[in-house]
Amino acid sequence: MVSRISSAELTQWQAYERVTGPLGTERDDTNAALTAFYILQGLGSKKVKLEKLIPKWDRKPAQKWQDMKMIAQAMTKQFKGEPKK
Repeated sequence: MVSRISSAELTQWQAYERVTGPLGTERDDTNAALTAFYILQGLGSKKVKLEKLIPKWDRKPAQKWQDMKMIAQAMTKQFKGEPKK
């Protein structure tokens, strides 16, 4: 079964991610980095450092709700969605 979301829902998730950062937790990034690290170690790479495999996400200061609303409206318009009244 394929799960589908509407353009409006996609826009809402994109706006949410812009405010809060990527979905998921830092632990997910650390687990993925550890997996990659051990695979690379098993392949004989001794120069890679674990810290280099963990992504650093930029966290911007929280925006005002008015700014978030304006971004969401612009993205909805961009995807030719209908704004909620």
